[in-house]
Amino acid sequence: MDRSSSSSSALAGRRVLVAGAGGYIASRLLPRLFEAGAKVAAQASYTEPLQGLDLELIAGPVSDAQVQEAIRAFDPEIVLDLMGKTDQSHSRDNDDAMAASHFAAVRDLGRAVIDSPALTRWVHCGTNEEYGNNPVPFCEDMREEPVSAYSVGKVAATHHLQMLATYEGVPVCTVRPFVVFGPQQTRGLIPFLIRMGLGDQAFDTTDGKQTRDFIWSEDLVQGILAAAVAPADAVNGQVINLGAGVETPVRTVVETVCRLAGGGQPNFGAMSMRPGESQRCVADISKAKSLLGWEPQVSLEQGLAQMVEEARTAAGASS
Repeated sequence: MDRSSSSSSALAGRRVLVAGAGGYIASRLLPRLFEAGAKVAAQASYTEPLQGLDLELIAGPVSDAQVQEAIRAFDPEIVLDLMGKTDQSHSRDNDDAMAASHFAAVRDLGRAVIDSPALTRWVHCGTNEEYGNNPVPFCEDMREEPVSAYSVGKVAATHHLQMLATYEGVPVCTVRPFVVFGPQQTRGLIPFLIRMGLGDQAFDTTDGKQTRDFIWSEDLVQGILAAAVAPADAVNGQVINLGAGVETPVRTVVETVCRLAGGGQPNFGAMSMRPGESQRCVADISKAKSLLGWEPQVSLEQGLAQMVEEARTAAGASS
């Protein structure tokens, strides 16, 4: 039985709460839960993508007492925690917002779930940005070096959850996704590049020397589900990287998308790096392999080709 089938069979009939269910990763995760036969509740403040789905919808922020009560009433056995806004602006103007979106949010979610004897696993999604400018490859036992209000909020959430696991026995682990890309994605660098490439448009970019680790969304989802059903002694209290384990210069991504799309005119060096931006990023994924039996299946080139063809087909259908 492969890892996907194993995770699915272990989820059949289980009560699974997806917190922060209005975003892109949730859009790829929810269909897998439905296919597995899980009983799903989805908490989100942004609920438009969730309308009409076969799930229990819990609308509103987890800071809301009524939302917490609705979560308690659902009594999840598994919590898949995708909460929080992504903001990589490195601005000091959003310190309070990021603290509330990440650290405060996990505390509020904890108030709703950790006292239930039904809870067997809480999988929290952190971020690769918690590593900041540490030397590569990024290993889970490194001391974090946050570079923004966003990554500070994520680090605080990670440490709070490790405290709960260690001193209160809460069955929680943190997975750290790296740069996610995949089908039907509309925001971010790669969708932008595809639009520029298919339209054969000129665009400004940095010199592209900074590197990133790109993880296909379906591979990420399988990693999250593997963490949800892994043995308690393997993952509780752990931080686990979910990346491709491949370091790729951004310039390579730009050039690859333009080649696959048959167009695009990048002006390399026309933009400056963001202050404090990490220059190198790649995951050590040996822990995910050993603890979860997980490793990525789709390469960057394969994923980009699929996304370009998807966008080309959609553009043709609308013309």
